[in-house]
Amino acid sequence: MRRAQVAAGLGWALAGAYVAWSGWQLDLGSPAEPGPGFLLFWVGLLMVGLALGVTAGAARGATTEPLWPDRRWRRVVAVVLVLALYAVALPRLGFVLTTAGALLALFRLAEPRGWAVALAGAVAGAGGSWLLFKRWLGAPLPAGWLGLG
Repeated sequence: MRRAQVAAGLGWALAGAYVAWSGWQLDLGSPAEPGPGFLLFWVGLLMVGLALGVTAGAARGATTEPLWPDRRWRRVVAVVLVLALYAVALPRLGFVLTTAGALLALFRLAEPRGWAVALAGAVAGAGGSWLLFKRWLGAPLPAGWLGLG
């Protein structure tokens, strides 16, 4: 286990170094006027620092327990799948319909609620988000084939 953690830490440190180098290549800019590589550079450095911390702990022989030993991983996978389907369906079905469907699925799958509560929450969440982003902030939202954006 220790050898695997050291290897994983070093691998993530290399990945972080590549991300930081990519940001450096894109021009950092300044904190007042960040360039296209500013965020990438700092995220890469953060990755390197965290990875080296994991590597150092594993090299010292620190024992680790599973981070979430008794979690319900099926729900985690379900949430990831719902979010992936949301990203695919958003341009086709539009913001309101896709958001309502995704919220309904999340209310039923992640923390199961009754159909009435899930449906009310999905409609309120999609409608409230539409009001906030489209009406009040004037943000363009995908309309989809029904024109409900």
